[in-house]
Amino acid sequence: MDPANETQAPEATEVEEPTNAEHEAVVCWRLSQMLSLGIGELEAEVLAESSADLGLLRRIIGQGCPPPLAVQIVL
Repeated sequence: MDPANETQAPEATEVEEPTNAEHEAVVCWRLSQMLSLGIGELEAEVLAESSADLGLLRRIIGQGCPPPLAVQIVL
């Protein structure tokens, strides 16, 4: 920012959009994580594509919450 021009907007940081291959790799990894928690395949696919909190799923299933109920909680 130029101190002589205080009305100048701060520079926006550029965030690179993930490539399709990167996105697919993340979704595939999330799917495998969901399945390993005992979540059914259809629900796991939906969750993997969503912004569902995987950490929350791990915690509540680890504390004894049945996977079908855990799915309902995070959706």
